[in-house]
Amino acid sequence: MQSPGPITVSLEELRASSVSFDKLDEAFGPSSLGILIVEGLPSQYSELRCRLLSYASYLANLPSHVLESLSLPEAKYLTGWSHGKEALKSGSYDTQKGSFYVNCGFYHGVESSKPASDAYSEYPELTASNVWPPEDSLPGFRQCFEELCSLVIDTAVLVARACDHYAISKIEGYEPGFLERVVRTSATTKARLLHYYPSPVNAYGNLSITDDERLDEVEQDLDTWCSTHIDHGCLTALTSAVYIDESAHPPTLASSQDSSSPLAPLPFLPSAPDSDSGLHIRSRTGAITKVKIPTDCLAFQTGETLQLVTGGKFQAVPHFVRASADGGQVARNTLAVFTQPDLEEVVDHETGKTYAQFCREVAQRFS
Repeated sequence: MQSPGPITVSLEELRASSVSFDKLDEAFGPSSLGILIVEGLPSQYSELRCRLLSYASYLANLPSHVLESLSLPEAKYLTGWSHGKEALKSGSYDTQKGSFYVNCGFYHGVESSKPASDAYSEYPELTASNVWPPEDSLPGFRQCFEELCSLVIDTAVLVARACDHYAISKIEGYEPGFLERVVRTSATTKARLLHYYPSPVNAYGNLSITDDERLDEVEQDLDTWCSTHIDHGCLTALTSAVYIDESAHPPTLASSQDSSSPLAPLPFLPSAPDSDSGLHIRSRTGAITKVKIPTDCLAFQTGETLQLVTGGKFQAVPHFVRASADGGQVARNTLAVFTQPDLEEVVDHETGKTYAQFCREVAQRFS
């Protein structure tokens, strides 16, 4: 059975609070892919996206000593640069991608989030001050990062408002404006700029993804760039990924580069080199569906916290990223922004469970 495709709404619909409950059901409900596409974004979005996703390749190819200076073991490598630190389900460490994590306190006009509550003492990754590459290494990077993330969070606030309207109508006792308040004011929102390194030639082959009897086996082989997982926050915002041939367009600073001028965007391939590579979602029915996010749009995925808050009306779905089977020097870059509650926020009103308690449960799954 064919899985439903992603549902698309316009930014104007979100601003006018005119997104129908039926559309939200189709986007996030029990038979959905758990993803909503937002089109009609502000004009500066496309330029900021092209620039920041180019910076991802420039960043990943900085000298090792510079990248090491951007790594924060005291923040569990979840602020600043991280490569080869994430443990996979196989027990090995992930070297397929590099990540640059940023705490989004700048959205509230502060450099870092330093809540007074003792609840944060065991989560240094949420309170650590951001680290940025030297301006002469990546001129314009920080400004571009903060501007794009602010635009993304502004849009997430509107998606959250639409979810609130739905929940007030469908869920007895739902706190009006809960999700919008969380997304707008949370001190824990985290951005992750991702650089997926080029894959070895013919590393993964041409695998079918339609054989239900082999679904688990095939999925295990497919999730080569990012293993199957569900997000744990409320809403995850995703840009459309870009693909860059780094052999044809090396992401290195020219000797003539003016350190006061932003770096020029790199040329992108018109599409993924392998039609099966990219983001895949395992639907409620168990089918695997590749999801293409239009270049001028943002996508929003449901997380486990949203599932808790809505009593299961909206549900998180497993997803993964498959590498290109064609090899070569093609890298994939994208940005994810994870909106999540402050740690003291109650996310399950039946049990009184806070987000901190939920985070501990999540950690225990992987311990």
